[in-house]
Parts: sequence; structure tokens; C-alpha cells
Amino acid sequence: MEQIEDLLTGIPFTPTRSDQRFATRENQIRYNNLKARQKRKAKAEIDKALDTNRNILRRLLNDRKEVIKSYDYLSGAGFNFGITTHKTKKDGKLWSCIYEYALINIKDEQFLITKI
Repeated sequence: MEQIEDLLTGIPFTPTRSDQRFATRENQIRYNNLKARQKRKAKAEIDKALDTNRNILRRLLNDRKEVIKSYDYLSGAGFNFGITTHKTKKDGKLWSCIYEYALINIKDEQFLITKI
């Protein structure tokens, strides 16, 4: 049988299966863990900002249905207005969303915050 290179180590080996890409199971696990770590590292900054935004909105709403807060208040709390998960249309208006929370600028830098 033909030898192939292990994806992790680059060392040639003879596979025992047609779909085998690693010399050992440990090499496969290590390779996949390294790929997952690289992915987490690449997303870490955005994920941290999203988590911070979500925690701020969750804390502000608490058990209330909706709340109005100013831009300055949200900024002071550490809210990052450039980071959202998605947009949604409600009553013909476009709302910025962070996971299950939504906010919209209603007037004079006042934001209506609600849970979707």
C-alpha cells in the first residue's frame, strides 16, 4: 500500500483504512484540538464584546418587559454599539439585536431595549 503523510506531524505512514489521515488517534485528536483553538482565538474578541453587550442588556431589563436608556448610559456601562448578532424588523422599524435582546434608537440618543 502507498504511504501518506500524517496531517499533524508530516511523517509518512501506511494507512490501514482508505480514509485514514493520521498515523495515530492521538495525532487526530491533537490536530482537531489545535484547529478548534485557532478558531476560538480568531473569534475571541468579537465573542467577548457580544457577551459583554448581552450581559449589560440582561442586567438592565432584569424582569421588565422594556426599558429606555441613553447612549451615554449604555456607553458608560461598556456597551459596544458596533457589535450585534443580527437585525430584525418590527413594526416597520429595523432593530439591532444581541442574541435575544433588541434595541432601537427612539429619539435624541435614547434607546428602547426589549427582550425578543
